[in-house]
Amino acid sequence: MKMMFLVDGDNNINEGLNGIEMLSQEDTVLVFHQKGAVLTKIKKSTEKSQANIQFLESAKNGKNSIDFQIIAELGVLVGKNEIEFAYIISHDKGYTSPIAALKKRYSKAFKEVDLKESIEECLKLPFVLKASTKNELNSALIKEYGNAHGSLIYNHLKSIFAKSNDIKDIVEITK
Repeated sequence: MKMMFLVDGDNNINEGLNGIEMLSQEDTVLVFHQKGAVLTKIKKSTEKSQANIQFLESAKNGKNSIDFQIIAELGVLVGKNEIEFAYIISHDKGYTSPIAALKKRYSKAFKEVDLKESIEECLKLPFVLKASTKNELNSALIKEYGNAHGSLIYNHLKSIFAKSNDIKDIVEITK
């Protein structure tokens, strides 16, 4: 699943980058920032990510310059059909209207375009990505869905893999 994250560097950037370490090398993060911004700490916090991370300086300084640049970039990406999943990462609610317009007019050009406050919020079930054993997965599902539903989901997944003809799947699920 290829994802694009357009991060508003003027708006809670540290919180916005939460979850960046869970991204794959297929994913792209564009961090938009004002001219002359010092991003040493931000760049250091992104080093553990496998994603393609680019820092884009604003073309011009001024009120909403980053916002307009992000919307322009998103519009071009949607227009070129270059993205399936795109997220603007910001606490700025000014993005809701342009995103709604893109969804209304170009919904067939992508699977999802949305505004979120952090990268982690965009990831479907991020706890699953963190689980590395069956016990961790079971615990994560229970934590997210409660004991009854979490256990039901886990047992259903376990039964699916147990029916698999692929011995590797069977070995993994029974560890």
